[in-house]
Amino acid sequence: MKKISLFTAVFAALFIVGYTPSATADASDALDWARFREAVVQWEFDLLQDNQTTLREVLQKMPKGADLHVHLSGAVTTENLIHWGAEDGLCVDTITFVAASAPCQPGQVPMATTQSDPTLYKNVLAAWSMEGFRGSLLEAHQHFFDTFGKFGAVLSDARTDDSIADVLSTAGKNHQTYVELMQGFNSSQVGSVAKKYILPGDPWNEAYLLEKRAQIIADPLFAATLNATKTALKSSLSSARQLLGCETSIPDPGCQVDTRFILSANRTKDRGYVFAQWVYAYELAQTAPEVVGVNLVSPEEHPNSLLYYDDEMLALDVLRRFNQKDPARRPVRISLHAGELIPAVLPSTPEGQRHLTFHIRHAVELAHAERIGHGADVLGETEGDGVWDLLRDMRAGDVMVEICLTSNAILLGKEGKSHPVNTYVKKHVPVALSTDDEGVFRRNITDEYLRALTVQNLHYRTLKNMVRTSLEHSFLPGASLWKVPSRYAEVTDACADDEPGNPSPSADCAQLLTNSERAAKQWKLEADFKSFEESLVF
Repeated sequence: MKKISLFTAVFAALFIVGYTPSATADASDALDWARFREAVVQWEFDLLQDNQTTLREVLQKMPKGADLHVHLSGAVTTENLIHWGAEDGLCVDTITFVAASAPCQPGQVPMATTQSDPTLYKNVLAAWSMEGFRGSLLEAHQHFFDTFGKFGAVLSDARTDDSIADVLSTAGKNHQTYVELMQGFNSSQVGSVAKKYILPGDPWNEAYLLEKRAQIIADPLFAATLNATKTALKSSLSSARQLLGCETSIPDPGCQVDTRFILSANRTKDRGYVFAQWVYAYELAQTAPEVVGVNLVSPEEHPNSLLYYDDEMLALDVLRRFNQKDPARRPVRISLHAGELIPAVLPSTPEGQRHLTFHIRHAVELAHAERIGHGADVLGETEGDGVWDLLRDMRAGDVMVEICLTSNAILLGKEGKSHPVNTYVKKHVPVALSTDDEGVFRRNITDEYLRALTVQNLHYRTLKNMVRTSLEHSFLPGASLWKVPSRYAEVTDACADDEPGNPSPSADCAQLLTNSERAAKQWKLEADFKSFEESLVF
């Protein structure tokens, strides 16, 4: 990479921001210096627009905070999935490329064959990911969701530690410090008992749902599943750190990445099944502090998702309010997939197409979601007072959107001007970049930032604030470093006399950083930003 001289950088920065050296207080000088550094980084990015290889190298070194929208099963590197399948003695169908347990049936061969047959290896890789996919938008949509069933047999409970280690390693190598992983945690077992207690046509209101909650919790399978999952999760996290070599002299970068989990209910089932999964999620979070929130997964356009959408929003709000009434219970946070729709995947009827007009609004207003996953169809949300009112409400309520640029481009055809990320930014709705399913998409968080720069034309300062937003809206415990939520102009009073990121904070500030995991990570992020920016200045 061509090195920028200090003189040239200064000249460029002065030209860009009209900087005049300040003779005022130290805090003002620090702010001027920060703005100067940001201008130099932006100039560097502009210089490298025609050299994306080098631009990507620079972006990889940029601090990126948290990834808040990650499906564990879809995030694992596909090469590792193939290797694990071979190592575990699985079989694979030579036509459909679906993995299965041994013994191999007619039409199947041992997965180990992929290690000596390059053609089979290439075909499995293509079937289990979007690698080299060529097809229409709807074909890509279908191929993506089909991949999970093809490699699903590989991801047994015995491979959870490998999966976590793989995702954390990728995050660490791309200079992230925190991820929230979506996973089912055996909730399907609890979901399946819902039919014993919840019948079609039953009333769907708060009293009824709380009654059913008690019945589901009392089912013998509930406690057994809860206890087994809690034990397995703790073991998986410990094993993942061992795989990363975290206690050795050469730890993997993933050792510097903290993780929490979001229990995700399956929206392709009926409303009772989903409700039971969420009941289980709230109780698992009480005994497993690593579980911090709930979500919904699977295609948003699935018939059951459309049929039961509002019922599920209501049910989640019932559980939310029940949990909040008892101060002894751990908080359980809400992030919901919403707005991952396009007209082509919905029924062509007026009722089918109407779902484009309200999913985000109802996730925010009915379920009180704190974060929205995707939010890609927001500009079509015409219900109520329309999209501009919805965006004002999201801003006022500090509702954050998990932006998945690659996913939205490949599966929804939304990128460039058709993607709403710039509208969210313009309307001051908090947003942060996420990977969604980086293993299947064959991308990582650095690729998302590259796309944000080169396709969405976002500036460095905007990206920097997105990174800050990722930690600000994480479900980590503790107070924020920032005085005003999602506004990064002023730190909280405890650290008001400190330069953010200073390795020797004042006593009050140090106490905040000790008591708050969130603030501690935010403080480190500011130090990392300064180091990154100064590496391009000097």
